[in-house]
Amino acid sequence: MPKYDVFGIGTALVDYFCRTTDGFLEKNGLIKGASNFVSREKLEKIQSRLADSIFARFPGDNARNTCEGVVYLGGKAAYAGRIADDEEGRIFEESLRRHGITSFLEKGPGRTGKIIALITRDGQRTFAVDLGNGKDYSGLPAHGIKNSSFLYLTSITLFTDGAVARSARDAMDVAEGNGIRIAISLESPPLVEEKKERIWKIVSHADVLFTNEEELTALTGSSDEKAARELAERVDIVCLKKGKNGSSIFTKGEEFHIPAFPANVVDTTGAGDFYAAGVLFGLSRGKSLKEAGLIGAGVAQKVVEKFGATLNANDHIET
Repeated sequence: MPKYDVFGIGTALVDYFCRTTDGFLEKNGLIKGASNFVSREKLEKIQSRLADSIFARFPGDNARNTCEGVVYLGGKAAYAGRIADDEEGRIFEESLRRHGITSFLEKGPGRTGKIIALITRDGQRTFAVDLGNGKDYSGLPAHGIKNSSFLYLTSITLFTDGAVARSARDAMDVAEGNGIRIAISLESPPLVEEKKERIWKIVSHADVLFTNEEELTALTGSSDEKAARELAERVDIVCLKKGKNGSSIFTKGEEFHIPAFPANVVDTTGAGDFYAAGVLFGLSRGKSLKEAGLIGAGVAQKVVEKFGATLNANDHIET
């Protein structure tokens, strides 16, 4: 049996949560509901202006969240990325240790990535993002990848500007060359729209593809399940996340519809990441697609009933 169920490579960062207004978003040139990639200087100005409104911070990154979900389910996971020797780097590194996620972190110059999550009165989240030195990750943990059931990557990691994109693609080469399955999650509809020609070339190498309806539309022009079925002609398994409507899993000639578990929803941050964790954990342990989908739905239900993309109360750091 492989040492790790999932080996994730990502852009390590810390999320800061605050409450604000539509007017503040407009004044600072932030597109509501989107991930806005900004300079560190602009991000620090936003954080300074909202200092009294920041109420919590959590270790972030989609791949880290998925690794946490795998370990929560009783599996084993490893994570690779880059941090700096700063407060955010220490928070992130400690989160891996606390959750029992094997660390392949490297440290380098610059600053650890940071996100300011701005919550408006209607509950919508807008993100100001600086990936920091996470985009400069240049490692290739071949030994760890070769000892895993799945290599897990996101479109942000694969297509951001910086060395991490090359490292992620090199990691895919290692995985393919050693029979390790590759899972890719589409993240950020604007990024998918911008990079879709390149994404089409990459997804054909995936064994499992995770996407929500907005990302599917950005890639194919349609959120219809027909588009997901057609996508499943290129990818072995396509998991279409539909929020409160559950999910659908497509493979050649088969499809499974997974209901969302009833939940007292507090915060949907990380629901898709933990769903991916459940699916990959299930597949790693020999479960059927439907069984894996139900595991994913179950762990997603647990994470939306608390604040923050974590199931560990100790990751909630009041500020």
